[in-house]
Amino acid sequence: MLDNIDKQLILLLQEDSRISITELSSKVNLSRPSINERINKLIDKGILKKFSAHVPPESVGLNVSFYIQISDIKVSFNKICEILISKKCITEIHAVTGKINYIAKGSTKNITEMNALLEELMPYAHINTSIILNTPLENSIIIPVD
Repeated sequence: MLDNIDKQLILLLQEDSRISITELSSKVNLSRPSINERINKLIDKGILKKFSAHVPPESVGLNVSFYIQISDIKVSFNKICEILISKKCITEIHAVTGKINYIAKGSTKNITEMNALLEELMPYAHINTSIILNTPLENSIIIPVD
């Protein structure tokens, strides 16, 4: 069960994962050692998984972002995951319910690179792709439930 201080820490860390322990301590009115201990417990419980930088793909030359719906897989599920994971342009893979087995998200420099990836995947499954035109909401803050 999360108390109000844990919830505050979770929200503050999502807003800025680079926030210092000293600043967190000041914002939630707890000592730095207590903040450190709470953060370590949140990590141990799997509530905080990682601290990372968000890099928009287009800022590093990856101008085409897309989703791939993967269905009617002709190889094992493990094999299709291995294939997807091996592709550096794939950033997310989700097993989903319904007619689609997986949804993968990726980014490439251009349409030509995206098409080359899709051609590589086609022998293994039915592939349906949607290019992302814009993203009105991305990486929204997760608010812990009571």
